[in-house]
Amino acid sequence: MTAVPPELLVVLILSILCGVLGAFLLSHKGIRMMRGGLLHRLSIGLAALGIALSMNAIARLFSLGEPWPDAFLVVALIVLFFIGYSAWTNAHELMAQG
Repeated sequence: MTAVPPELLVVLILSILCGVLGAFLLSHKGIRMMRGGLLHRLSIGLAALGIALSMNAIARLFSLGEPWPDAFLVVALIVLFFIGYSAWTNAHELMAQG
C-alpha cells in the first residue's frame, strides 16, 4: 500500500470543512431570510467550492485518472463564476434603483 501525501489529506479535510460550513450557513435562519442576498450567494459558493474540492481530493486519493480531478475544479470555477456574476448584476441593479 502506498503512502498518502500529507498535503492531500490536509486539502481533503479543509475542503470537507469548507463544504460543511457553507451548508451550515445555508441552513441558518438568518441566511435563509436573506434569500437572494450576497451572503446567501456566498454561502452557496462556499458549499459548492467545498464539495468540488473534496471530490477533487478524493479523485486524486483513489487515482481515478487524470481528467477527473481537473473536471471537478472546472465545475467549481464555473459555479463560482456564475454566483459572483449574479451577485455583481444584483448589486448594480440595486445601485440603479437607489
